Amino acid sequence: MRPRIVVYVSADELSHMRREAARRRLSLSRYAKERLTPASDEFDRDAQALNGGGLPLEKHLAEQVRNAFAARADDLADNLRTVMVMLDQLVRSTLTHLPEIPTAQHKERFAAGERRHREWQSQVADLLRQMRSEAAKEKTIAAGHGNGAHA
Repeated sequence: MRPRIVVYVSADELSHMRREAARRRLSLSRYAKERLTPASDEFDRDAQALNGGGLPLEKHLAEQVRNAFAARADDLADNLRTVMVMLDQLVRSTLTHLPEIPTAQHKERFAAGERRHREWQSQVADLLRQMRSEAAKEKTIAAGHGNGAHA
């Protein structure tokens, strides 16, 4: 008699395993064994050969997704560094080319600068809200009509 293993799973996990076993036309026991053991049949060996050998197909796909996200994060970090340098150069240029404020005008210039800054912040906030709203609409449209069906 072969050794027996007892594994505890949730009702959802058991339901998922039963569906997958049925879809593959395997007994639940055979399906579980195949999921627990390394490539034991030709199909699994072929799948491993396609992804370079050592890793099971799921791990290989996860590794590819992780690498894609890492590459995208690197691109975003490069873009952020570019924006930081551009902002630094803008501030440097502004401070270099603007004249000093006379002491007698400090109070009124400061008040005007604060007002203009608040207005600029408000405009940026409005623009961001508008851009987010448009992006949300595009996602809704894409999600609602992605399968070719129309309302």
